[in-house]
Amino acid sequence: MLRLLLHCIAWLLLSPPFEGGPAPAHRAQSSATGIIPTSFLRSFPRRDTIYTLSRWYLELNLQRQRLYLVGQNGERQEFKVSSGTRWVAGGIETPTGLFTLQTKATLAISRQFDNARMLHWMGFSGNVGFHALEGWSYYRHLGVRPSSHGCVRLSREDARYLYRLLRRGTPVLVYRSEPARVLSFLPVEEFNPHRDWLLGSDFTTERRILQARLQDLYSGRVRYPLRRAVLDGSTVLPSPGYPIGSADSISSQEPPLLLSAAAEFLPVPASNTSASFYSYRHHPHSDSLP
Repeated sequence: MLRLLLHCIAWLLLSPPFEGGPAPAHRAQSSATGIIPTSFLRSFPRRDTIYTLSRWYLELNLQRQRLYLVGQNGERQEFKVSSGTRWVAGGIETPTGLFTLQTKATLAISRQFDNARMLHWMGFSGNVGFHALEGWSYYRHLGVRPSSHGCVRLSREDARYLYRLLRRGTPVLVYRSEPARVLSFLPVEEFNPHRDWLLGSDFTTERRILQARLQDLYSGRVRYPLRRAVLDGSTVLPSPGYPIGSADSISSQEPPLLLSAAAEFLPVPASNTSASFYSYRHHPHSDSLP
């Protein structure tokens, strides 16, 4: 079965173009040469990117119970967490979306849950935020399973470190499955106030437009490059943040797409293939690739 599939793929790639006319001289080359057809690259799912001018952003993977601190110089640190679950009395699941740190306090008191003392509080969606607790019993759940009433619990050491490092307005991307919207850094010197769209002035309108961009992405109607949407790293967004959608809903290609041996080919260094074309998450221009 595998051999038959390989023969079919080879026939598709080596067959003459469907449309009339001579084929270009630059024919298909061996995959070992690092040559990738640009038309083939168009079949990879894209993401809608929100850029940030901040030094850091946070990325919370609820499925893995991990928090990632991402830096503009390529730093990436990992922290074990325990997020919210509806399986505890009065609990909710930690909401997904694109947020910013809204509030900070070295000590916050939860009157809703028996005056619990939350250490190094960093709220990002109203009453939902990152924090540590006194005692040790909750440590066994960190990185293992959700156990809180909605917030994201950290060890006291990690909570203290992040609290001292991050400021209000730091972007926070929270997802359970692969999101359709991702974050990427934009150097301050590359920001153009006349060309780029600075977010944070009209939250309701921004949510509506960003939701429409996701729908265009899902349907395959989007055309690149899009106007860059930018968070300045200090603006505090209200709840419930911006929608992030689901990568599973993204159209796999922009129709019509016709693969043939007459396709244009683009030389790509083998070492850059993964970063440039397969991993859109942290590419600096991920929403303007071909």
